Amino acid sequence: MSSIPNYALYGETPEQRWFESIHYEPISRRAKHYEWKIDPHQHEGLVQMLYVQKERGVVHLDGSSVEFKAPCFILIPAQTVHGFDMGAGIDGSVVTAAQRPLESVIATAVPALADIFDKPMVLALPETARLHKTLATLFKLVEQETLLTGATELNAANMLLVSLLLQIRRIDQSQHTLNPAQGSRKAEQVERFRSMVNNNLGSLKTVDEYAEQLGITAGQLRRICQEVLGQSPLHIINARIIHAAQRDIAYSTMSIQQVAYSLGYDDAAYFSRFFRKQTGLTPSEFRERVRAHQPI
Repeated sequence: MSSIPNYALYGETPEQRWFESIHYEPISRRAKHYEWKIDPHQHEGLVQMLYVQKERGVVHLDGSSVEFKAPCFILIPAQTVHGFDMGAGIDGSVVTAAQRPLESVIATAVPALADIFDKPMVLALPETARLHKTLATLFKLVEQETLLTGATELNAANMLLVSLLLQIRRIDQSQHTLNPAQGSRKAEQVERFRSMVNNNLGSLKTVDEYAEQLGITAGQLRRICQEVLGQSPLHIINARIIHAAQRDIAYSTMSIQQVAYSLGYDDAAYFSRFFRKQTGLTPSEFRERVRAHQPI
């Protein structure tokens, strides 16, 4: 399988200033340019939220396909391989935002949403005028904040997005229909594996240990991850560790040693070497660049 393209926004180069990343646009703008078809790709550190208000289509998520029609909400967390076959004339709003700052806001303000980015979501929305007025207003306010460039506006936009996610969680719970990508057995196994990785941060489990928990061999786990995601299980594990490490280094007051211990590393020096191998920067250099608002 060829490697999955990694974009900041579809068709654009990967993000460099993820700590400042937030972008709003109508769904139709990019969809029409690409003739209503978005090929499979992923965003390393960005989450996307789509509020579909017109037409229908199919979204491909980590190897599975889900049909959707307006009105609906689609959540695509960072590192989710996704693509679209959209109906001509589809429209609505899409926000692309750095996931780590949102996770930081959620951790302190709304801990009940801590698992919101664990998996993608395709949620049919009830046709209630009051609900759609609320959602449209929140997206409009986010758009207004993104037209400004100060740190205050970015923080405001992130808080608005957390409010939006809280509304979506309430709708989801009221309908009792959490609707992740439903598909093949391989896709389900990969989803279980990624969930295990998320839930075991701090224990440094090996690929063999995860495979044993899944009831398959390490070779089988490697094959299905490559087929569904175009990535090895070790890449997925390392990416999740780095994602958590970058979030804590950038947005917490923990020392580098404390971050290392929280992720399961007894040796902070070993953690720093791992971090540098994965990112090209030491943890201290990464923290300095984020705080100085320099490109990563």
